[in-house]
This record gives sequence, structure tokens and C-alpha cells, in this order.
Amino acid sequence: MDFDRNQMKKLMLLISFAIILMWVLNNIAGVWMVISGILGIVSPFAIGFAIAFIFNTPMMFIEKKLFGEKSLFSKLDKNLKRPLSYIITLVLFAGVLNLVSFIIVPEMINTIQDLSVKIPSYWGSMKAWAIQNLKDNPQVVEWINSIELDWEGIKANAIAFLKSSALDWIGSTFTFASSIFSGITTFLLAFVFSIYLLLQKETLIGQLKKLIDAFFPERAAKKMLYVGELSNTVFSSFLSGQVLEAIILGLLFFVAMLVFKFPYALMISVLIGITALVPVFGAFIGCIVGVFFILVADPVKAAWFLVMFLVIQQLEGNLIYPQVVGKASGLPSIWILVAVTVGGSLMGVLGILLFIPLASVVYRLLGEYVNYRLEMKKARKGQNA
Repeated sequence: MDFDRNQMKKLMLLISFAIILMWVLNNIAGVWMVISGILGIVSPFAIGFAIAFIFNTPMMFIEKKLFGEKSLFSKLDKNLKRPLSYIITLVLFAGVLNLVSFIIVPEMINTIQDLSVKIPSYWGSMKAWAIQNLKDNPQVVEWINSIELDWEGIKANAIAFLKSSALDWIGSTFTFASSIFSGITTFLLAFVFSIYLLLQKETLIGQLKKLIDAFFPERAAKKMLYVGELSNTVFSSFLSGQVLEAIILGLLFFVAMLVFKFPYALMISVLIGITALVPVFGAFIGCIVGVFFILVADPVKAAWFLVMFLVIQQLEGNLIYPQVVGKASGLPSIWILVAVTVGGSLMGVLGILLFIPLASVVYRLLGEYVNYRLEMKKARKGQNA
């Protein structure tokens, strides 16, 4: 059989790939050590890039509104606009974290303590009410009287459940983070790198484009730049939309809870706003916690709060979310669920926030490639006809 040059080239590449793959499989432990070492070296820069990406959207918004052409401080020195915008963004992030810590954490501790004291009395009242209304059924009354609950045991089991489920979920996020943030030096290096990226991003982007144009064929360079622009657009629009949607949802709950005089309005609305940052089911976590908090003060209002949550959630899901977040993700619901499950399993909450836009980018690129292949197939059929 005769082979032309292209066939020989493909055959040599295939043989080389097979040899390399066999060598990697036979030395998997050593290869993994090398990969781990490389990840350890580049991790500060990856973290710095992630920090810069998160800070970029609010920083650019502040720079445009405060230091833009028609803004109040438009005449400020150009070299000061970006650093001041970054400092304001950093202060706002720190302020939000402190606000959450001072509002939610102390209130949660007090409410859980009150709940552990009041639940047994609520149970006693429920038993008395049931016995009074079911006194014509002595067997049922006898069964109710025979129910004895070990509240200390229930409390211990509830704490164990939280530690093994909810806390493990949060812990997976911090486990992933702690595996990267191996020390204060790593964090400081990542933070400094993020500052440099944000302050010099236009210069760095220009240099990266030149590098790609210089070392890659024109067609490949265009594809790489397109993927980069698409990723930036999807991630930025998704994160900014998710944050704005969470703020709106938190404000809606705050106003509604004030109007209907629910207890813990500020704390619960802030909690729901924070948990709503997690797509799909984040707000439901805040709702469950809110129901337990209100249950301490008024069990009837806790039931009405659940009804109010369902109404606002429908309003948010059908009107607010499509308008604010819109088609930012571009993913069908089934793939959003897959992205949430995989991201949450691997990296906790951080993985959920990252995997949805990442899956969206892959989904769009794959869809474009499939459409391209179908068009090429139709074109070949047209030529053969």
C-alpha cells in the first residue's frame, strides 16, 4: 500500500501519541507529582486572575460612573482613576462582608438558642391541642400521649446532620480553597497579581493579542481570540446579572417583610440575598433558614412567610430573572442542573458559580461547531447533486 506525505504524517502523529500515552500510564505517579508541582507554582496566578475577574465588573462600573467623561470627577488625573476605582471596590467588598458578619452571624446564634428552648413548649402545646380536639378517639389520644421525644437527642442529631450535610457542602468549598491557599504568602502573591492585572489590563490584553497573532496561524489566532471574548462576555454578564438579581430579591423580601410585619426582616432578607447568589436552589436555602427563625417568634407567621416566599419566587423566576440575567448563561435547564451538580461536587459553592458560565461557553462553542458541520454537510450534498 502506498502512503502519501499527509497519511504518513498522520500515522506518525498517531504512533507518537500512543507511545506517549503508554509512557504516561506506566509512570502515572511521577506524572501526577509533576502536575501537582506545576499547579502549586501557577495556583497563585490562577487565584489572582479569579480575584481580578470578580473585581473587574464593579470596578469598571465605578470608574465609568464616578470618573467617566460626564461624571462628577471627570477632570481627575487619568492615572488616579483606575487605582481609586479599585480601592472603592475593595472597600465595598470588605464593607459587605463585615455587614453580613455583624447582622447574620450573631442573630443566627441567638435564634438557634431560642429555638432549642421554645420547640419543646411548642410541642407540648400541639399535643394539648390534638388531645382536646381528638378526645372522642381514645386510641388516638392514647397514642399521642405515648409519644415522648428526647429533645436533647434530637438537638444532638440535628447538629450532627448539619455537620455532615450542610457544613460539609460549605466545607467542600473551603477545602478546595484551602488546598490552593496553602499559606499567607500564596494569598498575598495572588492579591498583588490581581491588582496588577486590574491596573494594567488594557496593556496586558494588547500584549496577549500580539503574542497570539505572532505565534499562531491566522485562523487559529482568530478562534482563540473569539473564545476569549466569548468567555469574558458570558462570565461577566452571568456574574453581574446574578449579583444584581440577588440584590433585587433581597430588597423585595425586605420590603415585603416590613409591610407584613414579619420578624427578623433585615437579617432574613440579607441572608436570602446572599444565598440567592448560588443559582437554582440558593434562595431556597435562605427560605428554610428564615422559616426556622420566624418559627421562634410566631409559628403562624412562619407558615405565611413560606407562602410569601413562593409568591416572590414565582415573580422572580418569571419576570425578574429573565430580564436581569436574561440569556447570560444560554443553557437549557437540564444542563444548568448538571453544571450545578458537578461544580458543587468538585468545588462547593465556588464550583457552582464557575461551572454554569463555563458550561455555557462550552455549550455555545459546541453548538456553533455542530451547525458548521451541518452546513458543510449540506453544501457537499448540494455539490454532489
